[in-house]
Amino acid sequence: MRPGTWWEKGAAALVLLGLAACGRRGASTVAPATAAVPAAVTISADARLLEMVDQRRPDTALVDRLLADADATRRARTALAIGQARIRLRYPRLRALLVDGDTAIAANAAYAIGIARDYEAVPALARAVMGAPDAVAREAAWALGEVGEMGRDALVQTLGNGAPNAVSRSPAAARAPAVRAALVLATFKLREAPIAVVTPWLQDPAPEVVRAAAYVVARLRAPAGVRALFAVTAHDDEEVRQYAARAFARLAAGDSLGGRAREALRVLLRDESERVRINAAQSAASYGPLMANAVDSLWKDPAPNVRVALAEAYAEAAGRDVARWQRAWDADTLLAVRRALLSHLRRSHLPLVAGVEAEWAGRADWRYRVAALGGGDPGSMPDSALARRLLADADPRVRREARARLGERDTTVAARPPRSSAPVPRALEEYEHLVEQYWRTPTRPRAFIDTDHGTITIELFTHEAPLVVEAFTRLAREGKYRNTIFHRVVPNFVVQDGDLASGDGAPEPPFSLRESWSRRRHGRGCLGLATAGPDTGGSQYYLCHSTQPHLDGGYTVFGQVVDGFDVMDRIVRGDRMLQVRVP
Repeated sequence: MRPGTWWEKGAAALVLLGLAACGRRGASTVAPATAAVPAAVTISADARLLEMVDQRRPDTALVDRLLADADATRRARTALAIGQARIRLRYPRLRALLVDGDTAIAANAAYAIGIARDYEAVPALARAVMGAPDAVAREAAWALGEVGEMGRDALVQTLGNGAPNAVSRSPAAARAPAVRAALVLATFKLREAPIAVVTPWLQDPAPEVVRAAAYVVARLRAPAGVRALFAVTAHDDEEVRQYAARAFARLAAGDSLGGRAREALRVLLRDESERVRINAAQSAASYGPLMANAVDSLWKDPAPNVRVALAEAYAEAAGRDVARWQRAWDADTLLAVRRALLSHLRRSHLPLVAGVEAEWAGRADWRYRVAALGGGDPGSMPDSALARRLLADADPRVRREARARLGERDTTVAARPPRSSAPVPRALEEYEHLVEQYWRTPTRPRAFIDTDHGTITIELFTHEAPLVVEAFTRLAREGKYRNTIFHRVVPNFVVQDGDLASGDGAPEPPFSLRESWSRRRHGRGCLGLATAGPDTGGSQYYLCHSTQPHLDGGYTVFGQVVDGFDVMDRIVRGDRMLQVRVP
């Protein structure tokens, strides 16, 4: 019988009864490391492992050797590498490692199964969820979500199948909050999330579990779960309130719950957390004139990104009310706010702010001149005469935008060689140097991002993503990260920088970086590698305003903000990044 078939036939519940015994701690089907393998593997072996992951060239002999090594850290790293390099012939070893006596090895194996999407591991993952140590069970739950529909029965049964008493009587109830939260979050990845199974967990006593359930309902804008979220609108956990505010948008609440949702949003618009207010502003605006007066109170909000979020969503609230648009324009002079408002006004052809483009085109600040041209805003219709005038602008960024507005070919871009999706070949000695510098050094270096608002301090994850950290620090030390702008800021989502062409016009670096997946999650303040598809990382990076579980396993997390959260929160689109310093 094909492994996993019994899950498809709905027999999961019967098997789950015996999972705890099968997955108890200490059980192992993997032979321990033996003295036959030298205790000290040379640095070249570590370097070859790093090379294998970077170049995606499977080396089963090397993997087998390192899995038998006496060093547990090396075995854990090798388990992760099997998933990173998609070494199918060694997926059975990963399944066996789920019951390894070393928690880090077993947890890495579970995570590797997830990024490899090994559906044949579903029975082993289900046993781990029930009986493995918390760290392993958490990764096994995440992996069940990544596997997708093949993991549905295990997740649904473990979470109680939607029973009202699931929080106290389901198999998941016996697990730690982190495991329960991971199980709930995993349902988000299913083709059709079982909302009825998720909503009972909004009653869990642990905030992180409630947070997970609220995230699933809000992220999917699931109407079936909106009613249950009214009970947590005043929850002590800020993220729970964020997700509730997102879920109360008109699209999810509909007509039947719209009135109740609007009342909840009026409260959330005054929340002490700016991230809650951001989500509330976006949802409230979706109700159009019914909430226009309520959202207008936010034009005096002290948090700039609250006002930006409102400006970006304001077209629904203001409609064609010219007086309301004028009051909004007069209320805030911040470029990011006015740029968003102007974009709406252009699309709506409302008779307001006549001549603003011409006035901005004469500003000394190049950012206004770019904004005068539309700045890439969808639907912008700038005056072609203005664009022709700015073709001779002194700033290359303005000239580039003027050419784009006129539909002219940008010869500076065409002259650049196309970027390869394959990583740059390296000599083994380079990988050895990276191993010495990052894997064998216990301390984590720090990077400092200097902005007009202050400095953001970041701890870099050298052990988890050495190749990405090396590229980031090299570009910083070469002075490439200097005088750019935060070209993408999505309120309560990400702050993105590293577009070198937005600085002095220099091209993007010619190299491409592969994803360096690890068990690091997308929490508030994480530093991630921006990509435009698999294996397309370069100089661009992002910082997360808030937790973003849907990015886990898709993007590389290679650092974490440790100081300067307030600075990160104040950044809006177009603000300057002065430099990145790495001592």
